[in-house]
Amino acid sequence: MLRVTSSITIIFSLMSLFSTASYARSNEGSLLKASFYSSGQRTASGERFDQHGFTAASRTLPFGTRLYLTNPATGRSVIVRINDRGPFVRGRDLDLTRGAAAAIGMIEQGTVTLKVVRLSNAASLAL
Repeated sequence: MLRVTSSITIIFSLMSLFSTASYARSNEGSLLKASFYSSGQRTASGERFDQHGFTAASRTLPFGTRLYLTNPATGRSVIVRINDRGPFVRGRDLDLTRGAAAAIGMIEQGTVTLKVVRLSNAASLAL
């Protein structure tokens, strides 16, 4: 069941990426320091934690916010949804799930600087 859920999440995220990539590229992005995490039972929003999903933790962004993240070192991008709070390590702005981190090729580095574009509400609704 976990494998089917993960596959569906990946397919959905890829479809979302293609439908919103042109929107995200047309907006200027900012840089932030990101890490990843892969443990937990529940997120701060009350959802069950899925380490293979495409979600992230932020101390300040509202739950449900969608971000288009690009790893400049690999050129790979992913769309994540904020559903948790963190990171709680000084100097880090965002914690990605392991699935999102793997998709953009940051597992080996652990902490990377990412280009981030916050998707508008209209673009988020299309996801």
